[in-house]
Amino acid sequence: MGRKGWTGDGFAGTELDKLTRRSFLRGAAGALAASSVSGVLVAGCGGGASGGGGSSNEVEEVTFLTIIPLNLGFISELLGDINGHFKREGLKVDIQSTRGSAQALQSVLQGSALITRAGAIETVLHNAEAGAPLVNIGMQWRKSPLGFVSSPKNPLQEPADWRGKKMGVPSEGGTSEITFDLMLASGNVPLDSVERQVTGFSVGTYDLIEKGRIDSYVIGSVETILFPIQRPEAIVVDPSKYVEEGQCYLTSQRQLDEERDLLQAYMNVVRATMDDVLNDQENDYMTIIEAIRKRHDFEELKEDKVAQGVIAQQVESWSYGGAEANLQTIPESWQKVYDQLVNAKFVEGGKNPREWFTNELVT
Repeated sequence: MGRKGWTGDGFAGTELDKLTRRSFLRGAAGALAASSVSGVLVAGCGGGASGGGGSSNEVEEVTFLTIIPLNLGFISELLGDINGHFKREGLKVDIQSTRGSAQALQSVLQGSALITRAGAIETVLHNAEAGAPLVNIGMQWRKSPLGFVSSPKNPLQEPADWRGKKMGVPSEGGTSEITFDLMLASGNVPLDSVERQVTGFSVGTYDLIEKGRIDSYVIGSVETILFPIQRPEAIVVDPSKYVEEGQCYLTSQRQLDEERDLLQAYMNVVRATMDDVLNDQENDYMTIIEAIRKRHDFEELKEDKVAQGVIAQQVESWSYGGAEANLQTIPESWQKVYDQLVNAKFVEGGKNPREWFTNELVT
């Protein structure tokens, strides 16, 4: 029983592999094209002894590695820098791009990275299969950041609609394809009844649908905002109606025990930046947008409407389903992530997923 599975060869043989465990601190997540919102944080001692969080005499130098190009979806990391939260917590963060969530998870387990953010599905799937648990220390997004696009000439809106179709996915076996598989399973649609093709996830990929080369494809969080503006005729389905998912900050149990202060400092920053965003709602997030524009030139920052949509989408995800935007993992929701994987025969049952999260750093 089980999938082909979670794989990851870490950073073996690379420059990152040569850094010590104290050289890493990592944040953000989760998995995308698979998610348009995932990353890795790598930390190294700056001037001072180990330990973290809030000391004015010690600075922990950290590099945040995103698994896709940095964008407005990383609002906590962007505001942590711009609004001075990292500095107040004794963290100096350098944001860089890298590849793949599998390597992020593997690095956390190996001890070469302290914290990452990835999808709840991918986290639970890994823990259920590998038996070397990652620990979810804070749930920021409470829904999938993905969308499934199709044409109004051949609209695909229910799981059964995809039977016999060709689906574009950003990678084989990644979070995007797993989420799609779970949606099919929720409607009892055989997974092998849908052909897969690796594609991009930009708005421009819609041309492949118009040319008849694919029937649908996966898009990320930013693209779900761009589509109604740039291709309003397209059909975009939110898989959250069928699939329990989220984006959580992760570490290993050993590092939670040994580096608790540093992890607490990072989660303090995440909480503070979420407050910044919520406090700017009445201004339609324009204070935040203008501040970020002074440092970055992301495509989604060019138009106010798009930038506001990307931020508003994150705010919606923080409290999706009526939850509070407090980073706490809801036990029942976390259990649902595991149960859907068991029901779809991706993993075996009989395990207790509640052992794989803690709310201690966000209460």
